[in-house]
Amino acid sequence: MVARVASQSQPAFRGARLFDPTHDLGAVAHLLEEAFRPEHNFPFTDVPLLRELGIFLWTIGYAPGFPDSTTGFVWVEDGQLVGNATLSPDIGRLDRYLITNVAVKPKYRRQGIARALMQRSIEHLRTLNVKTALLNVRPDNPGALKLYRDLGFSEVEMRGEWIHRGAHVGPRGLWHRLALRPLREADHRAVSELIRAATPANVQRYHAVRNDFSITWDDRMVEAVGDLFVGQATRRWALEMDGRLAALLLMRGQRLLTPHFLSVQVHPDFRGRLEDDLIAFALRELARFPSREIRAFATSTHAEWITVLEQNGFKMQNALTLMALAL
Repeated sequence: MVARVASQSQPAFRGARLFDPTHDLGAVAHLLEEAFRPEHNFPFTDVPLLRELGIFLWTIGYAPGFPDSTTGFVWVEDGQLVGNATLSPDIGRLDRYLITNVAVKPKYRRQGIARALMQRSIEHLRTLNVKTALLNVRPDNPGALKLYRDLGFSEVEMRGEWIHRGAHVGPRGLWHRLALRPLREADHRAVSELIRAATPANVQRYHAVRNDFSITWDDRMVEAVGDLFVGQATRRWALEMDGRLAALLLMRGQRLLTPHFLSVQVHPDFRGRLEDDLIAFALRELARFPSREIRAFATSTHAEWITVLEQNGFKMQNALTLMALAL
């Protein structure tokens, strides 16, 4: 009798412990769905009666690909799992890990749980002789940004979409000054050189260099067939100045229901001189298509392009900032 009373009086576990996928995956799925509900990361997240189905579908889709090298920490409070941080190696780089799914149930926020989970995660990565920790954070989340900066993380690059939801935008530039021409397969080497020059070395260290412009002849054929079936037109243009490639423009105009898309690359030597005219040219080309939402890819390392987008009514959405910490 005394032993039973003594065991009942022992306090329940509270704090961080290692994630156990065989027991914790379902609870983590519920936690992440609740924490990230505004970001629509789970199916049926906006339909209360179907949320459990969405969580189940996410779980069975996530579990088979859960590698043995992925680990993490959960936080237990009041007998339930209320916080999570997942650790997984960067693809092909065991000395570099990603910290993802950092989340705390709304009721338990602002109690230091996220900070404690991050500190445990960093300590754990050091024991694994990991050299660099990486994470992504939304740039409109000042609390998370401050936490990660306090822990020593620094911004590498923000990338994402800027969206215009209204009717066709009235262009500001004088695109007729630009001698844009269709991009050719013979431009492949010059395109690669421009994109490397436009991507800072510290970004190339962590991000794969994004190249939407240079594709093979076979890829172009596949793209053309795909465009035909979905009512899309993909166009790529090049701009030469001073005898070299200065800028690239990619446009996907939609004839059916999906949004239009824009992407540009400008050589650093020409930035601040071409962006107004490039957006004006693109918007005039898109005026040939039905009026609908326009999405434009942009990064913080090309601030001039972001400025021009916002001057033309585009607003940031779906952006992520990559941050890094040397361990």
